[in-house]
Order: sequence, then C-alpha cells, then structure tokens
Amino acid sequence: MRRLKGEDNSFLAWESSVQPQHTIKAVVLDPARVSEPLSFDRLKTVVQGWVDRVEPMQWQLLSPRVGVGRPWWVSRPRIDLDHHVQRTTAPAPGGDEELAATIGDIFEVALDRDRPAWQLWYVDGLAGGRIALVLKIHHAVAVGSASLRLLEMLYSTDPETPLPQPRKIPLPDEKRPAAVVWWPWVLRHQIAALSRFPRIVTRTAKVTGVIRRRQKAGQPGYAEAFTAPAMAFNEPFSARRRFAYRCCDAAEIKRVAKAFGVTVNDVFLTLCGGALRGYLQEHDQLSDEPLTAVVPVSMRPAGSEAQWGNQVARWNVDLATHIADPVARLQAVAAATRTAREVQGERDAWLQHDWMEYWPLFWLYSRVLPILGARIKQRPMFSLIASNMRGPQQTLYLGGAPIEQLISSGPVVFPMGLNFTGWSYRDDMTICVLTCGDHVPDPYGIADRLPGVLAELSERAGSAGAGIVEDADRQAVSG
Repeated sequence: MRRLKGEDNSFLAWESSVQPQHTIKAVVLDPARVSEPLSFDRLKTVVQGWVDRVEPMQWQLLSPRVGVGRPWWVSRPRIDLDHHVQRTTAPAPGGDEELAATIGDIFEVALDRDRPAWQLWYVDGLAGGRIALVLKIHHAVAVGSASLRLLEMLYSTDPETPLPQPRKIPLPDEKRPAAVVWWPWVLRHQIAALSRFPRIVTRTAKVTGVIRRRQKAGQPGYAEAFTAPAMAFNEPFSARRRFAYRCCDAAEIKRVAKAFGVTVNDVFLTLCGGALRGYLQEHDQLSDEPLTAVVPVSMRPAGSEAQWGNQVARWNVDLATHIADPVARLQAVAAATRTAREVQGERDAWLQHDWMEYWPLFWLYSRVLPILGARIKQRPMFSLIASNMRGPQQTLYLGGAPIEQLISSGPVVFPMGLNFTGWSYRDDMTICVLTCGDHVPDPYGIADRLPGVLAELSERAGSAGAGIVEDADRQAVSG
C-alpha cells in the first residue's frame, strides 16, 4: 500500500462526470510485424503480463474509512481483463482524423474507481491494417517523466524482446488493513501534517515577501490571473470531448530554437499560440489582449525514488496571441518563460506541493477562487493548459513491431477547456489539442495550423543569428 500525495489526490478531487482526470498514451503499430499474431484476444494475455510486472497497473484506490484521511493505492493485480481491455473500430478510411475522433470518444468516460485506474483500447480499422493501442490512465498515477517510464516498461527498445507472458502463479491481491491497523496510520499522518503546518505558514509569508519585493522593484512576475479575455472554451463544459493532433518536425523545432536563441519549449508554446491565434481570427474571436497558459513543469529530481505520481510546478505565462508577427511572438513568449524560470528560482519551489497536503485549504485556492474570480471579473483565471514532454528518442517495439507513432494528451480542467500537449518521439513532435466539443467542435481548425506556424518561423530562422539555449525546460510535462 502507498498513501497518495496531496498533488495526486488533487486530480481525484477535481474529477467529476464532466471533468474526468485521466490522460491518454496511444501508440500506432502494424500488427503484421509482431513476432506472433497480435489479435484482440492475444492482447489480453499481453496485458496480464504487463500487469504482473508493472506496479502502477496493479493499483486500485482504497478509500478511507468513513471519509477520514487520504486515499491509498492498494495492489490488485488480479484484474478483470474484459473490463480493462476494450476494443473499438475507427471510422473509414482510418486516418489521423478518424483515430483522433475515436480517442476523443475514449476520453469522455471516467475510469471506474473500484478497479485499477486504467483501461487499454485496441483500435482497429486504421489505414494499412494498422492498429492503435490507447492507454487511458488516471492522472493521479503517472504524468510527465513517470508516464515516460511507464511507456518504456510496457514497450522495449530491443526488437528481439518477445511479447510478455503472465506469471504462472498469479500475484495475490492486497487486502484492506484491519481497523486496528488503519486508524493508527491515519492518526500518525494527521499529527504529522498538523506539526508541519506552522512551518508552511512561515514559508508562505516569505514567498509573499518575495513577490512584493519584485513588484516594488518593477520586475515582471508570472502572468496575472483573471487578465485574459474570456473565450468560448472557458465556459462551463460537458463531458463531450473533441480531439485532434498533428506531427511537426522535431529537428526543425530545434533548429528554430537554436536560430533565435530560445528553448524548444518556447517554440512549442509559440506554435500553440500561433495556431490558436489563426483559429480565433478566422472565427472573429481574436482579442487585442493576450491569452495566458498554465504550463506544467517537472519538479521530479534526477534519480528520485518517487517514480510515479505527480511532481510538477506550474508556470503562468503570457502566450502573446495578440502579436501578429511570429518572430516577435516567439520573443515575447521566450521573455515570459525566462521570467517564469527566474520567479520559480526565487520562490520556495515546493511550497505549492506542500500546501496540497492540506487539501480543504488548497481546494479554496485551486477550485473556489477560479470560479468566484471568473464570475466577478467575467474572465477566466487562465486561458488554457499547454505542456510538452521530451519522449523516447529511440524506437520502441512491441513483440518486434516498431511503434510508428506516439500520441499523448492530458485532460482539461475548468475554466481551461483547451489543452495543448506535445510529446516528441524520434524525429517528430506530435502536438495534441483536446477541447470540450460543446465549445470547439472541430479542434482540427486549430491543430491544422500548427505545421504552418512552424513553417513561418523556419523561413524567418534562415537569416536569424546563431546561438542556442539548451532546452532547460525540456521536462515540461503532459498528462
């Protein structure tokens, strides 16, 4: 058993019927190239083999008795394969758009909390006889570098690795501890939390002082809350999801970053902002005020023993969507992320994480404040979520079949009903767009513009001066 951290628990607390909090990790491959036929039934055997050796796939939520205390993960490897492994067929002709529509449908339904927190969908009907394996896994389990680790455990960099087999002797399910064991655990955690609280308050006061000193000195800070104009995707949303993705040349993104002396993450954010600007302009919704983004950035230390769950900071940055010139927009975004990095360095980096351990108080900040502020100011706290992750740089295989494409997306969280997620894999960065279908029924109106924005920057990069800033925020993360 392991107790959920406050940050992991937050994704459970934010979840509702219209706001499921799972992420998607999808791969595309040719089943004909697998070392043995990879039928839907054979996949179930593969999945049981995964469950037997990949710990997070065994985890099921154990709710606290009478609602007291934090949930725990309990190991339940004896899964119901008929529930966890599902099958669907993409519409003809089975291209990117049809697979994206299928993933959008998969996104809509929340995971069953009375079972381990994931499902795998076998999607056939793709062009050329290919299939997609779409893993839907709860945000509380893994994100960012933890998701990368998960993928590297499910798949292999060695084409000779055979398909996994289940254990001959099944692993036992873990049982709920007896009340005489459970209540002392809860009491110890509550006492420890209370003892740390005065220190949390002191650290908060120090950070407040840092913020005020920057303000008095006229130094910029994070993008301010409730300053961005309200867009359709900031309205309350239903469970209806629409999904799109497009591949961009990762080498070209790096070349643009080098030419302009910015980071890969700066270019990624500029692509997202430029594509959204074009979409809003076409629909007569473009504002002369910039939109803002919450940008998750990994805080997981190298070699950390906390291999699963969430450890992220959140930068609030200006996307400069009001700037028409793509290079000027890139420079504005780069200035915003430099400021965010500087502010993070001055502040107590772990303060927000520690506040999440006091969920009722953090809930007032993270959920009540955005809702009340939006009603009072008629503006969202922030416009959207945008995150990217440096994914596997080597080819991954399943039973000898190369993974041809990797697609990853995190969820939307009100009022940010638009999520951009980028994951690089080999020579491509696949950028995904997730929306509420009630407000943005065709996210390809945004996604289709991404390659064009990159082409504009590439053309201008030819005459730009050299100089590179290493991708210091390469660990910006998705769901």
